[in-house]
Amino acid sequence: MKPLLVDSSAWIQSFSKHPNASVTQVILDAKKSKRLATCGIIYCEVLRGSRNKEEWKELFEEFQAMVWLPIEDLHWHFASQMGFQLLRKGLMPPATDLLIAAVAIQDKCPLLHQDKHFIQIAEYFPLRAYCTC
Repeated sequence: MKPLLVDSSAWIQSFSKHPNASVTQVILDAKKSKRLATCGIIYCEVLRGSRNKEEWKELFEEFQAMVWLPIEDLHWHFASQMGFQLLRKGLMPPATDLLIAAVAIQDKCPLLHQDKHFIQIAEYFPLRAYCTC
């Protein structure tokens, strides 16, 4: 079974005072089956939002146990192609979201998120995006 790439938007939702139970359960299930995945940009987005050093260290350790999907040149090229095509349709998702989508598509991994930009990307590209938003 393919790893589950979890976007920072889903992580943030799972950390909130009132987490979405569906998001939290999907993350826990993926963690139990050792299918939880990340990439550098998601790691950076999540850890920079740490409330303190202790939380940063806790998140660091959590992320080290995940499947790491490398970001390679082909991901950057595909992200820029998607951005170019989406702009012609009047859509302008952030470059970070384009890059995360490119990793998920190229590596054939489902993406758990809470972000409307991935819904837009999935309308035009084969992104297996799951959102409970």
